[in-house]
Amino acid sequence: MIRILIAEDDELFAQTLEDFLTDEGFIVEIAHNGATAEELCYEKNYDLLLLDINMNDLTGLQLLKNLRDNNNITPAIYLTSYKDKDTLLKGFETGADDYLKKPVDLDELLMRINALLKRSNKVLHSIDIAEFVYDKKQKVLIKEQQIFQLAKKQALLLEILIENRNKTVSKDHIKSRLWEWDETPSDGALRVYINDLKKILGKDLIENIKGIGYRLAF
Repeated sequence: MIRILIAEDDELFAQTLEDFLTDEGFIVEIAHNGATAEELCYEKNYDLLLLDINMNDLTGLQLLKNLRDNNNITPAIYLTSYKDKDTLLKGFETGADDYLKKPVDLDELLMRINALLKRSNKVLHSIDIAEFVYDKKQKVLIKEQQIFQLAKKQALLLEILIENRNKTVSKDHIKSRLWEWDETPSDGALRVYINDLKKILGKDLIENIKGIGYRLAF
């Protein structure tokens, strides 16, 4: 599932965006100020950021600059009422991928989101992993003529690692996404799923970061 963070201090507009994007199948979280949004970005992993520029405590411009300075490359779209070229130029200089002027046409927003996610390899069904191809739709790993069918949690675990490729993902974060609210997370089960993937991909692609979590490096 694609996770989107909305940083918007207009609560009614933020709720409108959340309702629309949730109906389109996205997982959406809202931060009503820049400081909260920045904190969430350091705590969680998102696939896309929708940022209001004009927030009182921490502007969208400064928020994105802070994130980029800390090597956060999550795709970002500014939603702004600014029309002057200098502000829009600053937006791209801070690392924005796109922008939309308010009032926002929701259908246009959806088109831009999908285009940006496609460019960032978030919605492609097939993803190259070293000598393998992972088919997200079929939940299989393919190497030459070999096809490896993944179980549900194996596939989700692999997708979490792919989303964060070359970054360490904590065990707590993995468990929060791998198990539903009515299931009991297990470090032992997580190790089993990791080892199952290693048996297919090879032990070197998935690194154990002792005491912290795992990293998919390719």
